[in-house]
Amino acid sequence: MTLRLMTIVVGMAGVLWSTTPFAHGQKATEVFIPIGQSPGVSYKLTIVGTIERIDPQTRTIAGAAPAGPWSANVTPRTKIWLDRSKLRLTNQKGAFADLRTGLLVEVKYEDPAGRVQGKGPAEWVKVEVPGSGRAGYRETVSGRSRP
Repeated sequence: MTLRLMTIVVGMAGVLWSTTPFAHGQKATEVFIPIGQSPGVSYKLTIVGTIERIDPQTRTIAGAAPAGPWSANVTPRTKIWLDRSKLRLTNQKGAFADLRTGLLVEVKYEDPAGRVQGKGPAEWVKVEVPGSGRAGYRETVSGRSRP
């Protein structure tokens, strides 16, 4: 290998190595970031709004956001995270059963065009777990009730 070719290979490896951790790191830590606070993602690649309708048959949620009405298909690939930051607790994995009308959610679509269209399959959904001041609310995690 010539010195010039080796320099190019090492340079390319350095560039690839330096950019990969950020993208992977963002995905790995997304679960811990509260709704609307993901740097470079929230409001740019996501929709933040309130759930108005849930259809368990089609596993679709729909709602309203400042940008207008939206809907999202919750597929088996969709990650659901419970944002418990207002309770000062660590966020957790959730389930479709944790999605309820009236709750604030952030939806990231699998296809970036989904945000523009306001519909499509969701890559992930963050749902805000209300503070303890909400009467009659029982937190559920993956279908199990908690007082």
